[in-house]
Amino acid sequence: MLEVGLQRRPPGATPAFAADRAQRILVVRNDNIGDLLCTTPALRALRRAFPGAYLAVLAPEHCRSVVERNPDVNDVFAYTKAKHAPRWMGLPALWDLTWVIRDLRARRFDLAISLRRSFSRSSAWLAYASGAPWRLGYPAPDSHPFRFFLNLGPDARLTSYHEVDGCLELLASIGIPSAGRELALVPDPDAQVAVRRRLDEAGVADGDGLALIHISARREASRWPLPSFAQAADALRERLGLSIVLSWAPGDETNSLFPGDDGKAEEVAARMRNRPILLRTPMLNDMIAAVSLSDFVLSTDGGPMHIAAALDVPQVVLFGRTDPRQWAPVSQKSVVLQRGGRADQISVDEVVAASVALMSRWGRADSSGLRSAARALESGDAVGNAPSVGRVEAEADRSH
Repeated sequence: MLEVGLQRRPPGATPAFAADRAQRILVVRNDNIGDLLCTTPALRALRRAFPGAYLAVLAPEHCRSVVERNPDVNDVFAYTKAKHAPRWMGLPALWDLTWVIRDLRARRFDLAISLRRSFSRSSAWLAYASGAPWRLGYPAPDSHPFRFFLNLGPDARLTSYHEVDGCLELLASIGIPSAGRELALVPDPDAQVAVRRRLDEAGVADGDGLALIHISARREASRWPLPSFAQAADALRERLGLSIVLSWAPGDETNSLFPGDDGKAEEVAARMRNRPILLRTPMLNDMIAAVSLSDFVLSTDGGPMHIAAALDVPQVVLFGRTDPRQWAPVSQKSVVLQRGGRADQISVDEVVAASVALMSRWGRADSSGLRSAARALESGDAVGNAPSVGRVEAEADRSH
């Protein structure tokens, strides 16, 4: 009865999929910033396969900036997730989503895609609720009571490890070829101007080398000690001649909807020998703009890592328990450090050495101190042993 009520057609009444009849396509990605960025290669593949189609994305409101300027996307529908809404029985969020679904159904989509590397009940339900007759996604377990949420997908379970490849593999199951693995992200020009102005006011001239250090991490195992961030920031300033911009999830740590690290940012700054620029980024557009203006990024695994990869900014990333096989940044200009399943087991020496090695290969030729730091590294004078560019794993925890 549920299937008939929402789809307005009896079970089994949907015709066989015909690509030439899929002219209105909805992509559903309802988790987080990095997850949505990892779907952008699939959005490009869809646009190449359906150049004249109306292609829309349904995503959480806090992720909208990831795709709202994407050249492959015609429209973005966004809603506030219940965990990010005021705690009043979840009604505001439910009301918001109800109106979004009503709008989606009015668009009469032909194809809805739950574009995640594996089955997601919430994403599959949103694809189903859109009213699209064809609904593509990885299949639910055999015991799932609502397997009819999706009616297209691969017969076998996924074989690709990385999130990007899993999304592309899903599209390939209906004959859509890949158009490359590179992530796509277009910064907001107004946000870039505003951030550039803030940097100018802080004494950082346009053309000065800039290292953005993002200290926040949602998962406890991915958090690096604040003293380590301070030491690494001082070392990067001294060895590479980069101005340091400190970035974090803004807000108070007691905020139940979006916990922030304002206090931690102040603590890191207080521990540094040279006070950094504290760049509060209340909007995702601000964060994207700040990364786009940077020459180097140091962060833990999470959204900023994927933002840097999409913007082709060299970066060193500290992984905790997260599996790099699925979530490593899609970028040649990255080094992943992981040790024992906890970021706090990675030493400052390792991070500094990896950063110097990375910037000696990918950094700007005119960055102050870069060449001398690289020569020091080659002669053995730099701190620690620099890992090669790419993924570095030591006692990696694969139990994610």
